[in-house]
Amino acid sequence: MKVQVLTVLAAALAVAPAFANEPQVGRWAADPQSCSGAASLTVTATTVRRSDESCTIGKMYKADRALYIEGRCLSGGTVTRHPITLQMKGERLAVTWNGERLQEMQRCP
Repeated sequence: MKVQVLTVLAAALAVAPAFANEPQVGRWAADPQSCSGAASLTVTATTVRRSDESCTIGKMYKADRALYIEGRCLSGGTVTRHPITLQMKGERLAVTWNGERLQEMQRCP
């Protein structure tokens, strides 16, 4: 049992550095003026944050230049699970958040 737990933990830790190298990681907004505001999106190796909703990354898979994520999200004291798609379109990021397609974003400086 202890060996299985250590194996799962090692596998999880091995995935995090790989995700950190994905082009989606960083801070994104529709325009440079929105980079410091609530309209920005922040992607780390373990979380995705938009406005007042913060999500940990549950299940995730990669296909072509897109990450398909099951977000475990907290908003207003309520925890929900919903899909998040982060797809690179050249240097821009196309985001689908819980079925809603957001405006394409650019990387913040």
